Amino acid sequence: MSAPDPPSEWLMQPRWLPTLRAAIGGAVIASAVTALALAYPWRGLEIALVALWGGYGAFLVWASRRERSGTRLEDDALVVTSGGRTTRLTRGDILDLRTDQPGARAWRVQAVLSDGRLMTLLAVPPAELDRLRRWHVGGPAGAR
Repeated sequence: MSAPDPPSEWLMQPRWLPTLRAAIGGAVIASAVTALALAYPWRGLEIALVALWGGYGAFLVWASRRERSGTRLEDDALVVTSGGRTTRLTRGDILDLRTDQPGARAWRVQAVLSDGRLMTLLAVPPAELDRLRRWHVGGPAGAR
């Protein structure tokens, strides 16, 4: 039995969580509409509470649209997705890969870009730093 392939994608949260959050938001909106129908004849307080509850459901649906943050390792680039913004970093764009703190205190991996900026590689554990450095110097992405 061979060892499993190392991950090539690191996500900030499980893939199914935004879908679940959107479904909960839809259920909240449906319950707000149902409460409005059952509360007839309407009074000001009831309408305000139902509008607030429906707004919360709409917020859950809206917020779950852009929650696919993480980092993906491809053969020729690192793709960092933060909300709706995607940044593709090729080997030439990256000067160095390092952790945010030395030793065991490190909790994230950062890329030093060719223009001097630091970019955090979202959800990449510090244990993957050696593998990413091998990829950066031209080694295979899947090697450990």
